Amino acid sequence: MDYGRPMKRALPLAILAGLGVGVTATALAAQGDNPYDSPEPNVSSAQVLKLPDSAPGCDATRRAKVRITPPTGAILGSVRLVVDGREAARMTGVPRAASATVRVPQSGGRLTVSAETLGGQRLTASRVYADCTRPPDTSAPVGGGGEG
Repeated sequence: MDYGRPMKRALPLAILAGLGVGVTATALAAQGDNPYDSPEPNVSSAQVLKLPDSAPGCDATRRAKVRITPPTGAILGSVRLVVDGREAARMTGVPRAASATVRVPQSGGRLTVSAETLGGQRLTASRVYADCTRPPDTSAPVGGGGEG
């Protein structure tokens, strides 16, 4: 039996089919929203860094979840989370939405998030969380006002 001739025809067809699939895959990838291919937009801290209004509860594991949502094209080269002057978390190369959960002391404290895009834009957000170790101040006199 002679298998040489049909194989010689099939090989170029297989190569052409493979090239067609590769070109199609490249075209599909170009249509996606690759943040590294998009121009960097102007961004604001409020748009990208989202801190919770309050750290939920006053239990032993009091935590705050920080959400980072850069728009397409804005890649954060570094993100730093600091609680009361101590670095609690660091992230690098954040091209898409991400989150980080940090512990907030029961005695309260300041959570500061700072980030910088690859284009050099600096972003900062900060929030102070209440003290859970002291009961609320109820010593203020309650009066109807206007007596007298």
